[in-house]
Amino acid sequence: MRKKWSIAAASGILVVSAAMLLAQNTSWLTGTVDQKFNTLAGIQPGLGTVMIEYATRFGNIYYAAQAANWGMAAYQLKEMVEIQEVGETTRPARGDALRGLEQGALKPLALDIVNQDIRKFNTDFATAVAFCNACHQATGFGYVVYKLPDQPEVPAKLDTGQKFTTQELQTILADVLK
Repeated sequence: MRKKWSIAAASGILVVSAAMLLAQNTSWLTGTVDQKFNTLAGIQPGLGTVMIEYATRFGNIYYAAQAANWGMAAYQLKEMVEIQEVGETTRPARGDALRGLEQGALKPLALDIVNQDIRKFNTDFATAVAFCNACHQATGFGYVVYKLPDQPEVPAKLDTGQKFTTQELQTILADVLK
């Protein structure tokens, strides 16, 4: 439900922002209303842009789990799915593949995080990496190969010693687990 509200809120903000831009006399945004909307649609981030954040968060999930910072792993996964929704919206032709990744690879990782099971997590993470790279290959982007970075890119201390309950982690990952 939160995912639908997030999409609705983001869409509402985009529409209001677009309407405000369209009402202004700008030198770069010209033409009919339809042409202006097409211009705005054309500058929305493509999957290449989305995937940069996606890959960063993916690596951060791994390193957070290795440090037993399950809260950070859950947060990174939740945010990863949210940025994926941008890709599903701006590039609907890739929506089925992205939703397949979410169900086939990310949901198992979410369950591993909730269960705080590092062994299963590591296995499922390797599967998710293979899933990503197979998708790149299948969609003509075989030259894009995800590789876990040598260190996390998150600017945060990961080994915080914090403990998380199953309920806390389920709450963070509610949208992924549904």
